[in-house]
Amino acid sequence: MGNHSAIRKTDKQETLMSWAILALLSAIAAGIFLAQFRDNPVNRSIPIPKAASSQSLTAMLSVPDTLIPMTASEQFDPASLSDKIDGKAELYLSAGFRQLQCQRFSEKSNPASWLEAFIFEMQTPSGAFSVFSTQRRDGAQPFDFAPLSYRTANAVYLSHGAYYLEIIAASPSEKLSEGMRMILGNFINAHPVEKAASDESALFPKTGLIEGSMTLIATDVFGYDALNKVFTAKYKLDNVEMMAFLSRRSTPDEAQQLAAGYYRFLMNFGGKDAEIRDAKMVEIMDNYDVIFSKGNMLAGIHESPNKEAAQKLAAMLAEEIQK
Repeated sequence: MGNHSAIRKTDKQETLMSWAILALLSAIAAGIFLAQFRDNPVNRSIPIPKAASSQSLTAMLSVPDTLIPMTASEQFDPASLSDKIDGKAELYLSAGFRQLQCQRFSEKSNPASWLEAFIFEMQTPSGAFSVFSTQRRDGAQPFDFAPLSYRTANAVYLSHGAYYLEIIAASPSEKLSEGMRMILGNFINAHPVEKAASDESALFPKTGLIEGSMTLIATDVFGYDALNKVFTAKYKLDNVEMMAFLSRRSTPDEAQQLAAGYYRFLMNFGGKDAEIRDAKMVEIMDNYDVIFSKGNMLAGIHESPNKEAAQKLAAMLAEEIQK
């Protein structure tokens, strides 16, 4: 009887000790778990605000004194751009987007009348122009500030160097329109852009150029899958409408090979040789295409109904490239 009592006493002690050890282990585990969530100033990752800039764009845009800031300035980088323009961010990112700054301004005399200014900074002028031409709105009208600008009833748009600008009013307003005009003019004056060899859009001849017709086509240009990153512009020369095109390639050899490839492509689709000096001319479907290369630039004329007009514009284009 006494032995059974001793055995039960020993079992009870062992059970209590086991529970004590388990409790101690649980406490240690809990401590380790909670330590993961303590604020460690050495290892803490400091979040970067998605849109945080208290600096006003008033100075950068030279906003006229008839307008006052309505909101703080916002700034977006590639990681946060979709927070501002959800659904269209990829278009900008693929064109070499760097940052967006935007801010709203209202009329000093009428706070209910306001506009929002967007400054998209891209990596290259080509990237800015790509967005500008792709985003072109319906009902666009030429704007007299720069060749790469246009306006709609309540907004103005500009491609200037590596910048793409949109200034959009909540509703059409004569006073806001004047403010937009002043903002764009001040911005262009404050950010002079020289004609750069890397900016194909600046190499098109001005004579006969149809305003607002420049476009950057990314892929499968004119149905030829090897032809990409091509700037185009429409012309009316000697009452003949046609299109000129330019594409900067990596090397002169690449430009020559691409010109030869596009020529063969047209010939394979029923084109016929039409003699022209220093270039290839193809007559196809009652139109004339001119193809040539100068240095690392591929250039030409597309779908001109008149042979002489195509030759004339091609010569003008070649002269601009050589300047």
